Parts: sequence; C-alpha cells; structure tokens
Amino acid sequence: MTDMSEKLSAYLDGELSADEAATIDAALASDPDLMRELESLLAADTLARDSFQAMVEEPVPLALASTIRNADTVAAPPPQRSWTGIAAAAAVACFVIGGAAGFFVGQSETGSSPGWLASIADYHGVYAAQGRHLVEVPAEEADHIQTWLTATIGADVRIPDLSAEGLRFQGARLVVAAGKPVAQLMYTDGNGRVVALCQIGTAAPQDGFATTTLNGFDMVSWGGREANFVVIGDEGRPDLVTIAEIAAAQV
Repeated sequence: MTDMSEKLSAYLDGELSADEAATIDAALASDPDLMRELESLLAADTLARDSFQAMVEEPVPLALASTIRNADTVAAPPPQRSWTGIAAAAAVACFVIGGAAGFFVGQSETGSSPGWLASIADYHGVYAAQGRHLVEVPAEEADHIQTWLTATIGADVRIPDLSAEGLRFQGARLVVAAGKPVAQLMYTDGNGRVVALCQIGTAAPQDGFATTTLNGFDMVSWGGREANFVVIGDEGRPDLVTIAEIAAAQV
C-alpha cells in the first residue's frame, strides 16, 4: 500500500487532522486517479462489511418505523421477581427474537440487498461534501444522463422532478454497490443540503417502502421495474418520506 493509499484509508476512517483532511480534499478535487482510488477503497470496504452486517443493516418497513415513531410512551411496570414473571418475560423474549429472525429471513428471500444501502451511505458521505465536484455529469446533459445510466445499470433511469419539495436537480454520478453499477442522481435544496436518488438493477425488487438510518443519513427505499431505489438525505430530514413518494411516482 502506498503512502497516499494509507492516507486515504485514514481519511475515510476520520483519523486525519483537519489540515490533513483539507489537503486530501484538495488532492481529490484535482486528481481523477486519486478519486478513483478512493472509490476503490470504498468499494472494498463495503464488500468486506456486507458479509457481516447485512442482517443488522436491513431496512425497517416504513409502516413499522412510523408506528414506532408515533407510539405513545408507556410507563414500564414495576419489576416482577416471581417465577411467573420471569417465565412470561422469557416467553416474550423468545417471541421477539423469533419474530425478528423471521422478518430478516423473509427480507432475504424477497431479494432485497441491504448491503447496497451501506455503500450508498458511504458514497453519500463523500460526495455530498464535494461542492463544485458534486456530480460527474451536470443537469444540463439530462438526456445523456438517462441514456448513459440506463445502458450501464440495465434498468430504465428516469429523472424525477422534485421541485415541489424545493429540490433542484444538479446532475448524476455512477457508483458501485454490492458489485453492481448504481445510478446516483443528485439534488440540492435551498440551503445547499444534498438529497440523492439512487437506483440499482435487480431481478427481485424490494416489496414496499422501508426506512433505515446509516452513517448519519436517513434512507427511504423501495422497489419496482426490475430495480431497487433509495432516497438518502441528512438524518432527521422531515420531508424525506414525501420526497421518496414523489420520486417513486415518477420513476
């Protein structure tokens, strides 16, 4: 591994000082080969992590997430020390564990790919901070973007109009997740915050909407038309589900 490769690894792990990170930022902005090396490191990191964290990173179904967020807080009852209470607690624990296992197995059988979401979170963390280098191909070349990405990912890529949510299309990138090409459409709001719509081809699209949070970003994913989609934005962004619903109606 070269000295620069070691610095890139430290950069991704957040181990550099502010000055060192700024130096790497400047080098990435001016050196396409270095940027490609960074993307390769991201891809390698994702492949290694996918083997171990797929179940943990499985998105929570949107309906379940909404129920949890909207549920009233219920006061916990006083602790029960009787054998009856212990047995009941054990039964509940077994039910919860069994139900969770069934949920994750079911998701695996439907063909969803949680690992690709981890990659998207990694890429978004890097590219959303790039400013003038946010995209590879600018919005002015929208026709080319659709033709290029459709041919590359093997699924029809459409650019939704998200202006109703105050988002302006800036352009696109091609990234890699789970060993497959991914179309990444970039949008910004009036405050310069980045929201991305990503699309990956699949023979088994995800069933319904789901939400998850990874690396400080909220994500809403769904499937359709031989592809899986995800909208990603800053954690806590209140309009992300609405954005995903508007995008889903157009893609």
